[in-house]
Amino acid sequence: MSASVLTSSDVVGFIQERADEHDLTTVIEAVKARRQMLRDQAAAAVKPGLEVVIDDISPKYLQGLRGVVKSIDSGRKRRAVVTLDRESTTTLGLASSKFGFLVGRDSYDLDGIPVTCCKVTGA
Repeated sequence: MSASVLTSSDVVGFIQERADEHDLTTVIEAVKARRQMLRDQAAAAVKPGLEVVIDDISPKYLQGLRGVVKSIDSGRKRRAVVTLDRESTTTLGLASSKFGFLVGRDSYDLDGIPVTCCKVTGA
């Protein structure tokens, strides 16, 4: 006996054509749980020395900044110090008057970034 494999098209078709309120609630909860698991896995991969891009963060002016993880606070809410590259340092300096002093600097150690917002890059 072979196992049946559902494709994403099968799932989308079910949702669009047959799912009732209970089914939709179940699917939404499953998606939320899966996203959290993937986020936790990605956060566990963040280590000092790795290049990262900052994603899914507030304030939004931090979104897309790039750098290298300098260190990680291993407390309950793991936070990283990310040494921004030159381009991201300038971007941050121009994005917020609070960081205006950064324009023209080569790097900056940005403290307190949740590791869940650090996406390891392939570079």
